[in-house]
Amino acid sequence: MIPNYVIASVLALLLCATGVTLWLDRRERRMNRQLSIALQTSPTASLTSIRRTETGARSMLLYRLANYNPDIVHVLHPVYVLLVGALASLGVFYANQLFGFSTSDVSIAAAIVAVLVVRGLFGWQRRRFSNRLFRQLPDTIQLVTSTVRAGLPVNEAFRTIAREMPEPTAGQFAIVCSQIGLGVAPEDAVEAVYRRTQVAEYAMFSVTLAVQLKSGGSLAETLQILAETVSQRVALAARAKALAGEVIFSSRALSLSPLIIGGLLYAVNPQSINLLFLDPTGNMLLAYAVGSVVLGHFVIRWMIQRETSL
Repeated sequence: MIPNYVIASVLALLLCATGVTLWLDRRERRMNRQLSIALQTSPTASLTSIRRTETGARSMLLYRLANYNPDIVHVLHPVYVLLVGALASLGVFYANQLFGFSTSDVSIAAAIVAVLVVRGLFGWQRRRFSNRLFRQLPDTIQLVTSTVRAGLPVNEAFRTIAREMPEPTAGQFAIVCSQIGLGVAPEDAVEAVYRRTQVAEYAMFSVTLAVQLKSGGSLAETLQILAETVSQRVALAARAKALAGEVIFSSRALSLSPLIIGGLLYAVNPQSINLLFLDPTGNMLLAYAVGSVVLGHFVIRWMIQRETSL
């Protein structure tokens, strides 16, 4: 039988290698994107490569499995996230010393826990990035409106946003200014922000710019209406989150109550709790209880996010 520490070491090395691969692939994709914008490709070079298509499909499958978006700025480096996943899997192996399950079952459980932890951390960073970008959008549109009313072009408004707005809006519009400098249309550059971040309001912003710049009309008035609409959506999202605060607190209390009650019972009568750790039937019951609590917590969280999303 393979020792548990050997399996844990191999799993940790695989996760570290995955993190390095993600980082290198992200840098290569960024360089290829900049080169494709800066250089004109020939008809032969624009043909689809079967090898590149297969490689890109594998990369996207890996990204979707890890819930990783290479086009946003992460608070935690992907390697650190993968290390946290490896530590979580090691925690499963360490906890198995109390239960004594088979190595194959524990390995499967450790892999599932590692994937869930990695997906959760990447998803949390993506939601945090998108929410900050969404809350800053009304001020961004208002700044564009003020600049256009002053008689300056839209490009100058984007440069002002890149200089004066906080992150992550400043970083995204710095990319927009770079793309415009390379010949990309302003509406296409703003649409690229939507494709990178999946913030739907940037798609509305892009459509507004495209219609007004091509058909004419008062761009400042249209952007003012858009800014008011987005402000109402931001206020509605904040109100929905506030109304869901009671449900969120209740879900967390329900998730923590078994741990608190179990600790109190262990303090009163340790023998009643020791059966869950020493008896095989108690081990199965404890594993089922932990799995049920964790699954219920994520189901409640998914329901809250589904009902409060705009």
